Amino acid sequence: MDGQLKRGILNICILQLLRQQDRYGYDLIKQIQAFFPDTEESTLYTILRRMNTDGLTERYDSPVSHGPQRKYYRLTGQGRERLQEYLADWEQIEAVFSQIGL
Repeated sequence: MDGQLKRGILNICILQLLRQQDRYGYDLIKQIQAFFPDTEESTLYTILRRMNTDGLTERYDSPVSHGPQRKYYRLTGQGRERLQEYLADWEQIEAVFSQIGL
């Protein structure tokens, strides 16, 4: 799959997974790799850092009973808005594909 297209789809998937519930990085990686097995961890962490910088997500630490604290990500209001924009764009793309017979 084209890299740019895949990154766009990964953005939508990550935001949707975070809309469902807060998640820590490794959990997100496993969820995404179930659908895109060739996705590198570094790619997902890069996307997560950018989303956090852009205000789409917030990161917080949560203690666990054993081992280091987990870094959890949650969707912000701005992230919810961006997800809705992505989904609207996706619907437009589907409509175009339908009209041209794909």
